[in-house]
Amino acid sequence: MPYGYAGKLLFVDLTSGAITEEAPDETLYRKWIGGAGLGAKVIMERTEAGIDPFGPYNMLAFLTGPLTATGVYGGGRYMVATKSPLTNSWVDSSSGGYFGPELKAAGYDAIFFSGAAPKPTCLVIDDGKARLIDGGSLWGKDTYETDDALQAELGEPGTWKIACVGPSGEQKSLLAGIVNEKGRLAARSGVGAVMGSKNLKALAVRGTKRARLPVADKEGLKAAQKLFLAGIQASEFHQGLTAAGTGGGTDFLLSIGDCPVDNWRTSGSDALPECSKLNSGNMDVYKLRPYGCSTCPIRCGALIKIPDGPFASQDELHRPEYETIAALGPLCRNDNPEAVIRANEICNRTGLDTMGVGNSVAFAMECWEQGLIGPEDTGGLELKWGDPNAIVALVQQMADREGLGALLADGSKAAAEKIGKESEQYAMTIGGRAIPYHDPRMAPSEGAFFIGDATPAQHMGPQGMAVLENGAPIGDDPLLQPGETVEFFGDYDKKGDIYARGAAYGQLLTSTGMCALYVQFYSPPIVELIRPVTGWDMDYEEGLETGRRILTLRQAFNVREGVKPGDFKFPKRFETPLAVGPGTGQQVDFETLRDHYFVAMGWDSATGEPSKQTVKSLGIEDALVG
Repeated sequence: MPYGYAGKLLFVDLTSGAITEEAPDETLYRKWIGGAGLGAKVIMERTEAGIDPFGPYNMLAFLTGPLTATGVYGGGRYMVATKSPLTNSWVDSSSGGYFGPELKAAGYDAIFFSGAAPKPTCLVIDDGKARLIDGGSLWGKDTYETDDALQAELGEPGTWKIACVGPSGEQKSLLAGIVNEKGRLAARSGVGAVMGSKNLKALAVRGTKRARLPVADKEGLKAAQKLFLAGIQASEFHQGLTAAGTGGGTDFLLSIGDCPVDNWRTSGSDALPECSKLNSGNMDVYKLRPYGCSTCPIRCGALIKIPDGPFASQDELHRPEYETIAALGPLCRNDNPEAVIRANEICNRTGLDTMGVGNSVAFAMECWEQGLIGPEDTGGLELKWGDPNAIVALVQQMADREGLGALLADGSKAAAEKIGKESEQYAMTIGGRAIPYHDPRMAPSEGAFFIGDATPAQHMGPQGMAVLENGAPIGDDPLLQPGETVEFFGDYDKKGDIYARGAAYGQLLTSTGMCALYVQFYSPPIVELIRPVTGWDMDYEEGLETGRRILTLRQAFNVREGVKPGDFKFPKRFETPLAVGPGTGQQVDFETLRDHYFVAMGWDSATGEPSKQTVKSLGIEDALVG
């Protein structure tokens, strides 16, 4: 068994009920690492072109990485990968908490589901023993109820880690995610809808025999971890995360034009003067206790509960993250924190992506303002900007898939196609996926990645690109230096290599199972951590090549599925420069920036296809057989 890995992959054919194991050669792990890399390798090889996202031949993968369950700080993530029914492209969606480490401790680096069960089904893994059980009694239950019921059914409640879909996944809402630990979500691109289409209600895993997997060099890892922790503790950004979570500076992001208001029409403090009420630090009045993902010293989460009032919580829940706050707050001109918390709880219970939900609500509010929909469409709701009651009620409609919510539950792009009346101009998506709530007009690399990654509108991935673009290094190695100084809003032709190296670094990091937030204002020594865990003599030349290899195979998947670069583009609203903050007046040509990134990656800028030379140099000919 290779160090840092469980050494086994689990394959579950839900149609036949067959469960098989494979023990890959160590060379496969070194070449593809884990996470999205391992997922892309297996899915590309074992599926055919043109697969229906909801069909039995689409694969759904749950994936860990070599740093998961090894004690490495921040290595608590797991990834879900599949073909997205929302964008019809590649998707890998990440979640934190403790499910990923538990899966690996239970004996598997990844699970690949194919087929579709004839009736609701659950997979149970108990210390390397996997079985399918009937899930009929759980169908229709929300994610809290499912977790509690399955824990009780399996015995020794609290010893199991559960990942499941709620009613939204069962109904195949294109905004449905997969929920673990009652509020940690692999949320985006409809991964929960794929799980629901397979009649797979839940996964329950337990690995009681080993809390941590063996590593190759314990003393070497201790030394690397010591330096890593010192860097984390010295970072003011990470200190802020510990104090107040990712939403601690929501009003600051608004003030600099980064956080959108009124469905991306405006920003700045004057657009929402009371925005500071939404800062997650101000939610401490509802705080029960802090929360952190497995092996993370930052502990940026918290469990909260609203005790009473119109938006009272049913149970304790996870404090909203920044993207949720922005989506259900400023984007809808809402400054009521209790409404944001309640809407977030509805999404967590039913299994919905809050980013997509907020996008759909803001879209509906603008359609209402423009007279494209009325009370006859909303069940009598008046969708006025900033109305907290209307926001919560519409989110509930989406969760119940009733009324206007039945349209919005598949995202604003799909809703606009049915509403018509030129409403598509108000759907703020890229390829059908909600644009993350950091304005790319003040971060060129971010915008290039939003339309340049195989998963559109992907906000966890461009961090390394942004650090290099700002003229800062992402590590000590010469390959991690920014190189030639570039003008932040210019020098497009000089940015391709910067973007390629930054994206490769980010892809390597997330494929190991580490949280991408660690790259914000501090870059983890990722290769220095991989070496003592695995025993490999990896350097940054190999590490960045590995990141490029994974990015390239994800891109090749899209090419195979007929997705072209031009399919991912910003709405026309983003052609208007920002009027506040450091991006004021700047016109950013994101498509040209993407083209330079593609050239640096060795991909055709028109078709997206990796060149034969690129395929050969990265050694991925054997993977392009689907």
